[in-house]
Amino acid sequence: MACAVNVGLYRSAVAMSSQQRRLDSIAANLANVGTVGFKRGVTAAHEVEVERPRGKVRGVTTLAEVDFAQGNLLRTGREHDLALFGDGFFAVDSPEGEVYSRDGSFHLTEAGVLVTEEGSPVAWDTLQGSIDPVGLPLKIDEEGNVRQGVQDVGRLRIVAFEDNHALLKDARGYWVAPAGLRPGPAEARVNQYALEDSNANGVEEMVAMIGVQRSFEVVARVFEAIDKTYERLTRPF
Repeated sequence: MACAVNVGLYRSAVAMSSQQRRLDSIAANLANVGTVGFKRGVTAAHEVEVERPRGKVRGVTTLAEVDFAQGNLLRTGREHDLALFGDGFFAVDSPEGEVYSRDGSFHLTEAGVLVTEEGSPVAWDTLQGSIDPVGLPLKIDEEGNVRQGVQDVGRLRIVAFEDNHALLKDARGYWVAPAGLRPGPAEARVNQYALEDSNANGVEEMVAMIGVQRSFEVVARVFEAIDKTYERLTRPF
């Protein structure tokens, strides 16, 4: 009987841990509903089998992944705002090397350098000329070719990966490619005067949060009931 109680306590604890991870993921999604280019996190519970000295033991693990689905494009009318439609990322030059982003809210410095909100330079595939910060408006086509008046400035570096889920996220929100994962050409199209909205839906995330909270409460009550049973079984006469 004690063994069954221990198993019940273990499974209840695992279930609560799984629901907590789901709750953390949903909370992060809600916090970034208004973040440009944000990709929501999703979680899924999977049953696993682990080999132990006494035989195989079944358990449950919760895996977290990123949903890279396309977000809605919002027209801003701002010259340096760019949105990608399709699979791909803007390449950005950071002090740690090349990183990647779906956030195209760029601006020009006084020196005519196109940079991100944090001030990191946007990477180029080709750079044929310089941008005059007080010159004619920029024209950027779907392939990322940039023109200013009659001058061809160059083409922005837009890349894609065979497996987006292998990308890692750094503290600033950029995507980083681990060793061995190389970028290739992207099919994404550039839309000037627009930004990509977060693909997290506030209403859907709130509904999911309520469901997870209720599930957590149910499991917590089960855990408490089993714990009380265990106390009665182990209480000295």
